[in-house]
Amino acid sequence: MPEPNARNIAVAVLGVLTLALVLAAAALLARNDDPAPIQVLPPATGTADDASGPSGEARVHVAGAVASPGVYTINPDSRVIDAIAAAGGATDEADLAGINLARRVRDEEQYYIPAQGETPPLTLDSAGSSGNQTKVDGLIDLNTASIDQLQTLPGIGPVLAGAIVEYRQGSGPFQTVDDIVNVPRIGPATLERIRGLVTTLASR
Repeated sequence: MPEPNARNIAVAVLGVLTLALVLAAAALLARNDDPAPIQVLPPATGTADDASGPSGEARVHVAGAVASPGVYTINPDSRVIDAIAAAGGATDEADLAGINLARRVRDEEQYYIPAQGETPPLTLDSAGSSGNQTKVDGLIDLNTASIDQLQTLPGIGPVLAGAIVEYRQGSGPFQTVDDIVNVPRIGPATLERIRGLVTTLASR
């Protein structure tokens, strides 16, 4: 059997190398044609701060016999007792006997805590009652409207609205719409602007 010469050996080696290159190229092309794997990521998890804002809080006005009357932002699932706690707690003069402390609070409402021997004023959502209508035939009742509702009247800002509530708490309900001029800083011009928008039916 004749021995392979150098030329035949070179041809064989070249053929093997060529085949190897062809196979390597085919494997590389096949790998590049495969689409990248799809990653499914879970939605981002928010923090506790993400839940804050108008949809996750209640702003209530706590007035009367509490340590620090004012407007407070509390959890919408809070009860009247929580609103009182936010205002520094009830004072020693507070009369809590007739108040439903377990009642849920509502956003934009006022909760008045009466002192002992005091007749609670008519408010939008008195903590000791089931609530009163603040509009009669579309008119805002000066004797039951909250500070926020009074501010919807022309010429009545937060200061005058607070003065109206303070006046009726100290002097009793308004008997007529004209009695509004007895409130400090409210004169005939303001009366004429709101006359057709208000009523005092709750005093009757």
